[in-house]
Amino acid sequence: MSGRRIYFKPGQIISRLLNPALCLCCDIPINAEDFMCEDCLESLPRVGHPCSCCGLPNASRAEVCASCLLKPPRWHNMIAPLIYRAETRRLIHDLKFNEQLYVANALLQHLAHCYRDHPVEVLMPVPLHPTRLLERGFNQSAEIAAILSRHLHIPLDRHSLKRIKATDSQSGLSLNKRRKNLLKAFQYDPQEPYRSVAIIDDVITSGSTMTEICKQLQKAGVKHMEVWSLARALKQD
Repeated sequence: MSGRRIYFKPGQIISRLLNPALCLCCDIPINAEDFMCEDCLESLPRVGHPCSCCGLPNASRAEVCASCLLKPPRWHNMIAPLIYRAETRRLIHDLKFNEQLYVANALLQHLAHCYRDHPVEVLMPVPLHPTRLLERGFNQSAEIAAILSRHLHIPLDRHSLKRIKATDSQSGLSLNKRRKNLLKAFQYDPQEPYRSVAIIDDVITSGSTMTEICKQLQKAGVKHMEVWSLARALKQD
């Protein structure tokens, strides 16, 4: 569900009427299909040498960090190329709360290659509870998943995974409270017996949401689970 409204600031409206091919961040003229200029793309903070399991910077040169070796997450791989701060935070905030859906297109046009070598059977967005979906009018994770599906030619399943509990906002909660908040929040009723799934979200913070979802998928026999997101929040943020 989406109202497909696109909001611009007054100055952006004037600029785009005069020249619609402008960078989303700095408003300089660019090729119409690019969305963002090279300088702004390069300035988006990236996770350096991320752990393949948790997506956080890995101090060792190994693929998996020491923390994940000691306590592996329920999923097998995480891809979250950007750090959730500065301009990335602003862009994702505009996508999530102002329904500026073109932001997802802009970012994924340049990031889709990050997910390309991780074949899975199906993409599943993190669902919203029906009440929250009605309030917001769209699910940003579903929008991201739909774009990735088109770029990567991987089927999209919006219906097998459901949020059946109207949880409180996770923002500001401790890790323990986040986990309690999400207990029994999701239901997985697959349309077919998937064995390899990528779960899609906009930002990964504590990973509590993904942990609870993966519990349900594992119970149903899913053998390989990946977590795909636009950005990773770092612990100090």
